Amino acid sequence: MIDLSKLNHNQLKAVTTEVGPVLVIAGAGTGKTRVLTTRIAYLIEHENYDHNKILAITFTNKAASEMRNRIINMLGNINVSWIGTYHSICLRILKQDIDQLGRDKNFSIIDEQDQLDIIHDIYKEGEISIKDIKPKKALEIIENVKTENINLFNIKSMKELNELGIYKYDLISSFRYIVKQYENKLIQNNLLDFNDLLIFAHKLLKENSVIREKWQNKFDYILVDEFQDTNYLQFQLLNLLINPNKLNIFAVGDPDQTIYTWRGAYPNIFNDYLDNFKNTKIHVLDLNYRSTKNILRVANHLIDYNNQRIKKDLVTNNDEGDSVICYIGDTSQLEAHFITQQINDLVKTKKYNYNEIVILYRAKYLSRTIEQEFINNNIPYYIFGDIRFYQRREIKDLVSYLKILVKPKDDITLRRIINVPVRGIGQKTIDSIRNYGLQNNLSFYETLLKCANNQIEAEWNKKSVKEFVVLLEYLFTNSKNLSIVDTLRFIIKVTKYEDHLKSLDQFEDRWENVNELIVATEEYQAKFPNNSLVDFLDEISLYTESDDHKVQSRNSVSLMTIHFAKGTEFKVVFIMGMNEDIFPSYRLQSQNDMEEERRIAYVAITRSMKKLFLTCNLGFSPISSDKLTPSRFLKEIGKNNYQEMRSEMKTISEIDLDWYDSVASFNKEDNYRENNVEFKIGDVIVHTVFGSGVIIGIKSDTLEVAFKAPFGIKSIIKTHKSIKRLKN
Repeated sequence: MIDLSKLNHNQLKAVTTEVGPVLVIAGAGTGKTRVLTTRIAYLIEHENYDHNKILAITFTNKAASEMRNRIINMLGNINVSWIGTYHSICLRILKQDIDQLGRDKNFSIIDEQDQLDIIHDIYKEGEISIKDIKPKKALEIIENVKTENINLFNIKSMKELNELGIYKYDLISSFRYIVKQYENKLIQNNLLDFNDLLIFAHKLLKENSVIREKWQNKFDYILVDEFQDTNYLQFQLLNLLINPNKLNIFAVGDPDQTIYTWRGAYPNIFNDYLDNFKNTKIHVLDLNYRSTKNILRVANHLIDYNNQRIKKDLVTNNDEGDSVICYIGDTSQLEAHFITQQINDLVKTKKYNYNEIVILYRAKYLSRTIEQEFINNNIPYYIFGDIRFYQRREIKDLVSYLKILVKPKDDITLRRIINVPVRGIGQKTIDSIRNYGLQNNLSFYETLLKCANNQIEAEWNKKSVKEFVVLLEYLFTNSKNLSIVDTLRFIIKVTKYEDHLKSLDQFEDRWENVNELIVATEEYQAKFPNNSLVDFLDEISLYTESDDHKVQSRNSVSLMTIHFAKGTEFKVVFIMGMNEDIFPSYRLQSQNDMEEERRIAYVAITRSMKKLFLTCNLGFSPISSDKLTPSRFLKEIGKNNYQEMRSEMKTISEIDLDWYDSVASFNKEDNYRENNVEFKIGDVIVHTVFGSGVIIGIKSDTLEVAFKAPFGIKSIIKTHKSIKRLKN
């Protein structure tokens, strides 16, 4: 029996609304996940919907798992099986029906690194220089061509090329070759990339009316989470999946949090929804449970400057809370120093732990100064979003071994592990084996077998190749009846992978990652005891960067870009780099871009629960070398909505400097004091030439001091009479 008493008035109206098209405008921290999951439980318990005929779509595997668990907690043992991301749903559809498009159901999914490996092969075959076309740029063009269904042979003008991302006309023939060969290799190896999952599913549903009706009849009700992140292709998929006779769709999202336009999301998706589904019932969730009144006041004032939005103001029953602090430092070092001081104070008073604090920034390069400050002050920190778990070298190695067990003729995967651990098979041998296979119409694995059986006359390291083939055969034979986790452990043991990692740097960290992969397989096996290794590999191939919000066991301050922070919350939030041309970005080209920057700032602000700090500096831009100014967003928020703090640094004219005359001093020894003042990091000192500055580091008898521009950071002997410590 689900408990509806915990829902507020607007949440209850949304959960119990009539069937048919529904749109829920859910502000940050208003309980949208609770509404979505309770709606599903309500449909099953009160409206008698079959849980196997409900489709719920979200944007990360983590969110899908959380949604599934919440429903189980509400309804007991009822498991809604069709909950997942767009990619995972399309994968399941294609696993059943991709043969209707003339493709083999036993396809594999490749990630970005696999794609790059294919691109490198194409470069070698076509004698294309990496200097002319960067591999990642080629992938970007391929993605644009595929998602927009562009025919490169129809493009003639430079304007069309520029829109696609090609800026030299003489490169068009190379791009045509790359795109064609890329598709050929995917077909030859029965591979799909991430974009293909959506593209093929859309093609299948659009062109095959029988298959389309099959899937429309499969689902009686469709629910969509994070609707603001939906792109055009995904919206088309929704239209093809929904039963036109019922139009039972329930979308939840916040147009003020549309910040992924570079991934295809667009603010007008909500208008498209209303145009497409007539008589849509709209519900607004505006009661925020996360933040204080002062924080929401800042968020509301800022986002109100956007014209293209569905009007709503967040309200809360929480306290007024602490004042929002806006700090303006004279240099980036002082900005970082202020943040560090505040964190030290927050932790020393035992009010907050490090892991309750986050530093958010618009661009990754902004983390440098804060990292230096944290290191100098022994503050533990963790940068999120650097390398995804399943992209880490040791994880990809072991997953590749797992892939080979189910698909031994996967050339790309074989070439990854043929010399891992190192067994004396170099790139030259790998290229020779590959070229022999191409010339004789053999797969890489078939060529290996011929080589191992002495059926090929070649100057290769046959002994090592044969040992590798024997290893593979041993793995094939002895892993057939093992569970997924035991198969993984068997691979680690047989390949002596731990010894291999010990020969590399950062062994402890790498070995921890391996153990985490073991835990992941155990958890998957416990959750899906009847699923196969193929199912597990399909599952992990869908993991995205957003899923790396794994809670760290370590007690450390989190550092991340604002885009990466979406969907999180922290008690204390610092938003650094609130400068014009940094945030908003100097890359803006239109008013639409400015509105997106404002939405990004809105997302950052609404991550905060208790305390919010906005910081900037008046130093020099690392982009243009111009003098920095505070962001226009600070003006839009309004000075009456935050407490402003400035650097303690003063000009020389404001300070009495009679205590030292640098011109009159000729005796070198007279330049130093006998008594050694006890300085500490954070002390404000003044210098007769450089003016006032802040101590940012202490090394033995030398101070590292950050002065105003143009002087910057200077090293000064502690006892030199040119400096004097000011009272803090």
